Amino acid sequence: MNLVGRQLRALFLAEVKLLGRNSAVAATATIFPIGMAAALVYFGRENLGALGWAFPVAMQLLLMFGMTVYITTTLALTSRREDLYLKRLRSGEVADSTVLVGVSSPVIVLGVLQCLLIVVIVGVFGPAVPANPLVLLLAILLGVALSATFGFATTGLVSSTQQADMAAMPFFLFLLATGVWAGTNGAEGPGVEQLVTPGGALVDLAQIAYGDAGSFAAQLVDALPALGVLAVWTAIGAVAARRFFRWEKRI
Repeated sequence: MNLVGRQLRALFLAEVKLLGRNSAVAATATIFPIGMAAALVYFGRENLGALGWAFPVAMQLLLMFGMTVYITTTLALTSRREDLYLKRLRSGEVADSTVLVGVSSPVIVLGVLQCLLIVVIVGVFGPAVPANPLVLLLAILLGVALSATFGFATTGLVSSTQQADMAAMPFFLFLLATGVWAGTNGAEGPGVEQLVTPGGALVDLAQIAYGDAGSFAAQLVDALPALGVLAVWTAIGAVAARRFFRWEKRI
């Protein structure tokens, strides 16, 4: 393992220990997604066909993106900055990009695992197995990346963890609201103006993943516009993070 790999591993393990010591975070990380998926299966399996699962699954994924990845990333990085932990790491031999990836990687990994857990629970007990799991996996990975980059940006706009709670709410609500808005079109799928939002793109990808229209390759082609939308939003978040992120306390 090279130097960067060892540095990332050390930062990852240190952050995992810090998260594990917080019983509230540990409980939320495991109980919340299982509970949400169980509730979806219990209340929905009698009334939803395979395609009908797409919207509720998409909304649960948006919750994971917003709560686990975006809000936790914002709070964690703000807290580490207040403790001067980021500044100390940066003063050593670790590159800036390695510090950010290492510190945020446990939350990112947790977000991906939670999303996959929801899909698995719905698939086993729903039962609703996506016809094109690759589309859903790409949607999850891009959604997590999008949420993390906006978390990096948001933490640069606040001075304390108390402010971070409130500052994170607008984008969190934006994710959910755009998903709900896209769902108003039902099985027809999001319109163009809805598709250009993160929630709309995710709902569209979920409908493609859980639908059975066309071949596997054709579904991948159909998914390209929504995947492109999520990629663009991720790029916007990355540019915002580069512009607003701060390594030291805001005065």
